[in-house]
Amino acid sequence: MKRAEKPVVGLTSDTHDAVHILRCNLGGASFFLQKKSYFDAIAKSGGVPVLVPAFDNPSRTDDYLGLIDGLILTGGFFDIDPALYGEKPIKEMGPLKRARTNMEMRITRKALKLSMPILGICGGHQLINVVFGGTLYQDLQTQMGRRRLKHEQSRPSNRAVHRVQIAKGSRLHGLMGQREIKVNSTHHQAIKDVGKGLLVCARTGDGVIEAVESADDGPFLVGVQWHPELLLENDSPSRRLFAGFMRECRLRKIGSSRGNAR
Repeated sequence: MKRAEKPVVGLTSDTHDAVHILRCNLGGASFFLQKKSYFDAIAKSGGVPVLVPAFDNPSRTDDYLGLIDGLILTGGFFDIDPALYGEKPIKEMGPLKRARTNMEMRITRKALKLSMPILGICGGHQLINVVFGGTLYQDLQTQMGRRRLKHEQSRPSNRAVHRVQIAKGSRLHGLMGQREIKVNSTHHQAIKDVGKGLLVCARTGDGVIEAVESADDGPFLVGVQWHPELLLENDSPSRRLFAGFMRECRLRKIGSSRGNAR
């Protein structure tokens, strides 16, 4: 099969049992799935989106690394197991999806070794921090106290609700072209201790970490706490973020093609 000329971007899948999404009896069937907005954002940015299933078998997931030019670690309605960053769960923590988290940890580490461009969104941003040895607030309100900003918005998630300040000179600053943007917010957890090898490149006015990036000049590695894929239609910073990520995926694809031609 001939590979697509456009860069192929892998989207990590969510997992759900049939009982959670369908009112019918499918014999306990489970699903790999993801929101359409992720696929739309990649397609509109010039890429070919593919879903990377959360297989328990490592070799099945690893096969996808040979097919994709970039990786997006997506968000979801679950939390990362605090045991992975050396903590015990508190009662305010949300549900876990250990199979999915294990897959995402594994594929992220291997993608980093392959110098593959990586974009983490919401839970994916938090996962990047854990991969690099960082920790999370299991619940912002419980562990950081009442925030000046509301981080679990009541408005539709395709509407921006608060501002984020971007660090001058950061990679994210270069992508956005501005020091302040307005974002959506649908999270109850956030980065606490930053992983070794990462830099904080954006915060809210109340101090919550909203973005991290690689501390060196290596391959594209950016994590954002908000959901730019939901803002893409009417938000130029979101379009610039995806455009920058896609540019790196395209460069990797060209480099890979030249290597195979030798």
